[in-house]
Amino acid sequence: MRPHYASSIASIPPPKQQQYFEGNRKGEVNELKILVKNTLSEKDDKKKREVVKKVIAYMTSGIDVSKIFPEMCMASYTNDMVQKKMIYLYLTTYAEQNKDLAFMAISTFQKDCKHSDPKIRGFALRNLCSLRFSGAIEYLMPAIRESLSDIDPYVRKTAIMGCVKVYYMQPDYLSNIEEQLYKMISDNDPLVIINAIHALNEILAEEGGMALSKKLVDYLLGRLKEFNEWGQATILDELSKYQPKDDKEMFNIMNLLEERLKHSCSAIVLAVIKVFMNFTKNKPQVYEQVITRVKAPLVTLASISEGNLEIMYTILCHIKFIASKGYNQVFAQDYKCFYCRVDEPTYIKLIKLEILALIACDFNLGDMLNELGEYVTDVDQEISKKSIQALGAIALRLPDLANAIVKQLSSFITLQDYITNEVIIVFKDILRKDPKHIKDCLEIIQSDSVTDQNSKIALIYILGQFGSQIPLAPYILQTFIGAAESVELKHTLLTACLKVFFCRAPEMQEILGKLFYNIMNNENEDIDLQDRAAFYYRALQNNPIELKKLWQNSIKVDKFLEEQNINKEALLFEFNSLSVVYEKSVSKFIKPAEYFNNLRNKEMQDQIQEVQQTTEKPEPVQDGFENDQDIIITNPTIEKNAPNLLEITEQPKQQLVVDNFVLDYRIDVEYFESMWTSLNNGASITRTLARNDIANENAMEQLFNRFRLYNIAAGEEDNVLQMYFYGAHKCQVFFEFEINKNLSTVILNTRSELEDYAYLGQKYVEDFLKQSNLIS
Repeated sequence: MRPHYASSIASIPPPKQQQYFEGNRKGEVNELKILVKNTLSEKDDKKKREVVKKVIAYMTSGIDVSKIFPEMCMASYTNDMVQKKMIYLYLTTYAEQNKDLAFMAISTFQKDCKHSDPKIRGFALRNLCSLRFSGAIEYLMPAIRESLSDIDPYVRKTAIMGCVKVYYMQPDYLSNIEEQLYKMISDNDPLVIINAIHALNEILAEEGGMALSKKLVDYLLGRLKEFNEWGQATILDELSKYQPKDDKEMFNIMNLLEERLKHSCSAIVLAVIKVFMNFTKNKPQVYEQVITRVKAPLVTLASISEGNLEIMYTILCHIKFIASKGYNQVFAQDYKCFYCRVDEPTYIKLIKLEILALIACDFNLGDMLNELGEYVTDVDQEISKKSIQALGAIALRLPDLANAIVKQLSSFITLQDYITNEVIIVFKDILRKDPKHIKDCLEIIQSDSVTDQNSKIALIYILGQFGSQIPLAPYILQTFIGAAESVELKHTLLTACLKVFFCRAPEMQEILGKLFYNIMNNENEDIDLQDRAAFYYRALQNNPIELKKLWQNSIKVDKFLEEQNINKEALLFEFNSLSVVYEKSVSKFIKPAEYFNNLRNKEMQDQIQEVQQTTEKPEPVQDGFENDQDIIITNPTIEKNAPNLLEITEQPKQQLVVDNFVLDYRIDVEYFESMWTSLNNGASITRTLARNDIANENAMEQLFNRFRLYNIAAGEEDNVLQMYFYGAHKCQVFFEFEINKNLSTVILNTRSELEDYAYLGQKYVEDFLKQSNLIS
């Protein structure tokens, strides 16, 4: 029997090892050890680089090259930064796995922390601070304290960030470090100052960050121009937390920062605006003057950022934020700046339409209606719908000017169905707030082009609310009864039918009775809907007059509840932050600091425990050539990425679970055949077939796929189904699966690159076959 190959599997070559070095010969680690020794006295840096590159290539391929650790420490005695970076990568990788090797690495880093080259000093300190295991802290702090007073600014700013790393590892070691960091704000180098500010904000996060005094604020403002753009943005962001002692100090700071509003960097402009807004938030008159003053810089930034659409979108979000807080008239004169351009992406057009809806007023409405009317016929349905929504929003916000908008919306009835659907939804909101427009909406309400679910719900609501004024209301409602509609629509339909019944009982009696019957006698109907229908039915039987009074005592809507909720949350938005872009308060998209602290502590404890387990059972390292084999280990650097099939642990787990296997792993047919014939490590079992109903190719493929094992070939002949599967864990596992319906047997043959994984794979498949009751 020749199995046919699964056509759904694309012929993708299997993952290959990194081929930096030629061949795959055994014993090259020992040869590499000799090569590194021989190049220690080499004066040509290029030749040394090639040797170190080869060591890194072996390491990143999962080959254990830890036996070269002493030679690599000796090779670190070089002034070549390229070699230093590669050697430090090697040292930090193996130092975290073996505590004995870690102290050799620490000694190397400590030596380089006193190097004459400041770049090497800073780089050595950075790598020393990256060692995260128990016992490393006591070696870090002396190096950090010494580097904080280094003559070179690069080393000083590296030492500052090292303080933050130590804080997250063990905060107790940072005694009196805050005082020294405050002193470093007076450093001559701007980058050192910025790093000190960031470090203080991290370390003092529970206290609200760095403390600001008038003296410190004056000092930072005096040196503001010395910083780069991001440094200025950082200082201005800190300044927004400061509260001036009196109005004189406030105006002095604002006058000093006003020239920054002309800066081309959006981060600086937004940061200055945030300072102004926070300073004057309790002074309404001054606050309004600030909004008027910052209008021009914001509009200018939005115009000059057309080449950088992401920045443009952010600026537009902040303009929308200001307009939504009641200062929409500030931007009313510049409404043409927010017209959409043909070449703009959809997300820019959408935010511009929202701004236009906010800044519309009596003097610009005529021109704006013509522009929005053009957008309604846009080929992009999203833009078309948003334009209709903008017209509706203007009508709701400016009720005195709503007549012209309603007439314009009514003119869209002859256009595409999706436009009519959106107009119905907008009319629903307009009529909720101002019922007098019902006569202008009658033509489109009685249109038969309503196809969208939301528009159907809106239409039913209008029919129920104004059933006495719409002649065909009962008969339009009748068309929705018995149709397979959503639960939400049925709830709206039940309410609408009751409302129309109270004003047109003779026409609605039979229709309402049919609706009650369909809801209450349908076993598959929503329980809440049935309970509600039963309640109304009993109320009509007992006291229909009181129920009618209840429906007729409706309250006029001035503001929608959803608008009030949005406005309340808008008060929590923080200017110049993601809150403005996401339109959510910070607590809804940023987890609290405690969450990350707990996460770091857990990660640190796991790493300490892992290192302790490694040191309890150290791997034997042989310097000789007795064992002329390469040792394959699990490399933590590789493990963070996609699984490397060279990573084979010496002692596999006693049980495999589905998360152990690579999701959607793919190999081609030729590779499977070559591996199946070449592998000798295998296991085989025979079990009794318990179920014939799922013993078919499709069912088996779906079952194995759920457990991340994938079909490469299958075939059936004379009631014997034969299938081949594969999966990838730390190594590849291959399966031959046979169901013999004549003998009621199931045979599973498993092969792997390691014998242990063959047996574990066999047990893994056997377990889920038993769970599916396929075998007994």
